[in-house]
Amino acid sequence: MNIMFFDATREWSGGANRLFLCCRELVKRGHHVVVCSLPGNEMSKRLAQEGIPMFTLEPRSDVNLLVVPEILRKMREHDIDIIDIHSPKFYWLGALAGRLSGKPVLITRNVPFRKKGLKRKLNKLLYGLLADRVVAISDKIKRELLEDYRIDGRSVDVVYDGLDTERFEMSRSPKDNSNVTVGVVSRLVFGKGLECFVEAMPKIVREIPEVRFVIAGSGPLENDLRRRVIELGLGNSVVFAGFRHDIPQLYGELDITVIPSPEEGMSMSALESMASGGPVVATSGGGLVDIITNMHNGVIVPPDNPEALASGVVALLRADYRTIGLNAKKTVKEKFELHRIIDRYESLIASLVPKSR
Repeated sequence: MNIMFFDATREWSGGANRLFLCCRELVKRGHHVVVCSLPGNEMSKRLAQEGIPMFTLEPRSDVNLLVVPEILRKMREHDIDIIDIHSPKFYWLGALAGRLSGKPVLITRNVPFRKKGLKRKLNKLLYGLLADRVVAISDKIKRELLEDYRIDGRSVDVVYDGLDTERFEMSRSPKDNSNVTVGVVSRLVFGKGLECFVEAMPKIVREIPEVRFVIAGSGPLENDLRRRVIELGLGNSVVFAGFRHDIPQLYGELDITVIPSPEEGMSMSALESMASGGPVVATSGGGLVDIITNMHNGVIVPPDNPEALASGVVALLRADYRTIGLNAKKTVKEKFELHRIIDRYESLIASLVPKSR
């Protein structure tokens, strides 16, 4: 099958990684994949390295109809059967191109951001008239779509993030309880709950003085976070590790990973940590609320609450968190293994494309 994806992530992120892994696996299975992305972004570079066809557009606005003819031209060039739009910047433009060409349109919702007023009415029009199906990457996102737009539940499919779990198969080095590391792996930007994580640190240290913290990632919030860490007197307890390419090794160094985002579709960082045998403390604002059972395979706490976040971390560290990590690993293998996810995705797109294709 010939599939066109749309992506507008400027920097590498969990959503970009999700789409990249999906494209690579579909190509391995014999599908023809082409991706429309933004000029010069990380997705374009990684697709080029894999030899996956792509083209770039900079629409400037979400409704710049001048780019639609170029999309249609690329669809004809690659004899596209179905399009799947992963970024709001391309929702209207990609969906309109799909309708004009008579091809099925999927809209994939990676984030749970809920709309109000006029934007909600416009999105209801988008989902109802221009999309053949909506894909939600978590059960939570599906529930919110049904609640906000009153659309038929049969038109929304849940397809989780797929993860190459073998990449995270490693033995964790034995560590004594006098040396525990709690970390976050994230873009250092607003909206990820990183300030909440830093504010929780003193409360964790009071209960477990030997704990050390790692903040891995880069972004415009880094200097503010560094400054606050110093103000809290934790300069010797926190390591800013920067952007890391050796992700499996990084998770092997962490005992617990924190996902403090107040809203999150389905955190790829959490899934990678769990796949490596590291339990996570995440907030109820993300899709992990349907995946994690407290003190079995992780901990769920309220969002934007440093006290609750600290209590969750402390409770996990005082429990048998290694066994909880093994349970987390089993969860990811059962629910998020890439081959299973792509099986489901193939079944979905096959149901939308005429059998004659």
